[in-house]
Amino acid sequence: MATGQTAFAEDLAVDYILSRQDADGGFCFYRAWGVEESTAPDTFYAVASLQCLDREIPRQDPLIRTLRQQQSTSGDFPSLTVAYFALSALRRLGADPVHDPRPALERWMRRLPGAGLVPDRWSSGLRTIARCVRLAADWSLPPSAWETAALALLALSHDTGGGGYGVKANPTDTYHALLLQRALGKTITAANQAFAHHCEDPVLGIRMAPDSASTNMETIHAALRTFSLLNERPRFPAAIGQFLRRCQHQQGGFGRTGDAIATLESTWRAIAIRQDLRHWADNALGP
Repeated sequence: MATGQTAFAEDLAVDYILSRQDADGGFCFYRAWGVEESTAPDTFYAVASLQCLDREIPRQDPLIRTLRQQQSTSGDFPSLTVAYFALSALRRLGADPVHDPRPALERWMRRLPGAGLVPDRWSSGLRTIARCVRLAADWSLPPSAWETAALALLALSHDTGGGGYGVKANPTDTYHALLLQRALGKTITAANQAFAHHCEDPVLGIRMAPDSASTNMETIHAALRTFSLLNERPRFPAAIGQFLRRCQHQQGGFGRTGDAIATLESTWRAIAIRQDLRHWADNALGP
């Protein structure tokens, strides 16, 4: 695969990201409604994107202060999502929170849903517990904080016939489930391993399900992360590169699909996807 097949307007993407930095140093993607306020997720996506592109992150001192202010004096956070993104961004910047987050993180993890989780929350549950695995590793928390919920949700959401996970098995839920399986020391089966390949398509690159006729940025990102996890590679990288170019807006940001608004999250996913494609292109003789 030629490197040009994964090309997009990198400088424009950087300009878009930098244009989303607020007065407090944090980032938010929206600029149209007069309620601009930096958020922990958008700040993480911006920091991770700029680091991935080896670009300077401006105004780091106020940025770090803003991230630290997401934590209360008790060490708690407004939500587990805020905790994950604020702590992850701080770690990327080489900074620590002001207060020890471990007691608060354990309290949040004990609230994770277990066997009673309803199907329309399986996707968010798998994603949340996968984030807990990362937090537990970063802060040396015991697996008992998240493993009961993980085991229950894996059993509920597994498509035993097709090998994927989800109410309707899909690459995103399957990626999060495979992360949990690996963290639990469980064997990833041949059916699990093959599922993402069943979603591949020569036009779309990756479909949202084996029988789907559409795709989006999150689906492709999750499938490529699955291939990396399993030391495999996609069959249709050129189609994925074309999808990326269709999703880039004139101002440089990326939408979830070609006709969706640009967000920092989708821009981060696009940059990560290109990084994966370039890795496989540079290692064409590898596995």
